[in-house]
Amino acid sequence: MDFSVIFQLRTKRFWWMDVIFYFVISLLVATVLSYGIFLIKNNWQRQDLKTETLKFANVGTDEQRKQESDVLNYQKKINDFNGIFKNHEFASNVFAFMQTQTIPNVWFKQFSLDEKGGTVQLSGESDNLDALSRQVSVLEKNKYVTNVGNLNSSLGDSAKIQFNVSITLNPSIFNYLSDMTPILEASAAPAQPQVPTTSGAPTTSKTPATNPAAPATQSGAGAAATTPASGQQSVAALSQEKLITSFHFLLKPEVIGIVDENNFTVSLNVPFGTDVKLLTPSIDFSPGATILPDPNMPQNFTNPVTYTVVAQDGTSQDYKVTVNVLPENAKKPAKSGPNILVIIVLIIIVFAAIAAAALFIIRRRNKAKGSY
Repeated sequence: MDFSVIFQLRTKRFWWMDVIFYFVISLLVATVLSYGIFLIKNNWQRQDLKTETLKFANVGTDEQRKQESDVLNYQKKINDFNGIFKNHEFASNVFAFMQTQTIPNVWFKQFSLDEKGGTVQLSGESDNLDALSRQVSVLEKNKYVTNVGNLNSSLGDSAKIQFNVSITLNPSIFNYLSDMTPILEASAAPAQPQVPTTSGAPTTSKTPATNPAAPATQSGAGAAATTPASGQQSVAALSQEKLITSFHFLLKPEVIGIVDENNFTVSLNVPFGTDVKLLTPSIDFSPGATILPDPNMPQNFTNPVTYTVVAQDGTSQDYKVTVNVLPENAKKPAKSGPNILVIIVLIIIVFAAIAAAALFIIRRRNKAKGSY
């Protein structure tokens, strides 16, 4: 038997196998090059982000940066307090709930609370199985309990039933204390004293109603002496802040001014063709202060305009506002690094070049063999 035909089939290479092979190789190379390009692009963007962060760190005065830091710290504390308060509310409601739902002859000694899942793992003991079954029945019938499970019990050393049980609570458990407020207030209200009357029937003593918010009146010099003190306190509480915190024009795109709190100046660059003779600014300044001229009125910014900020205590500060019109051929600031379109074009070019080279090699190889 002649096996030469089988051997020729085993060693023969088909042209489409070469095409697939070189295609996969070109795809691998293009992927590696694309990864390198995106890596470089990411590095450029990180550098730009670091530069912009440094710029923002130097914006404003030391007092403004301190106020910003205080606001961020207060915001973090508020968020932390919300989490703590929510957990405390859940724990408080659960303990109050279990206090009212626990029957005699049953004692709970360990609580494991899961606020996110709304589950409570309970451990305790009871005098007998009948008390435990009645306790489970009370929990199952309660509207705040959605499921009772994982119940197991055993006989303890003191001849009492040791048990573990898991209950799942309805989210409305957060309203439990609200529902109980009228009952708790009624039970906590002290009883009114009763005094005997001449006829012998006890009656509730009544005292004239007083308004704690109403100030006691004084006559003569005593009343007059309180007036200067309150006046001095109001004067001392007047703010001395007179700052312009932001100055911008609501154009398209929005133009944000650079406020220099050291030299008390504001500078803005508006696009070419903007009518600076009729511009209405948007100004943020110190709370409680006033500003002149009226920021809601349009102004002619052909020449620098002076804005005066008057504090609550009567002191004032002038800011010189300068508006510069950019020239017609002014270019927008170029972004550092190539954009995503350039990256895609480069990937396509590299991929096409590799594929073309692969096909060229395949054609030359086939031509040299003369098999096709």
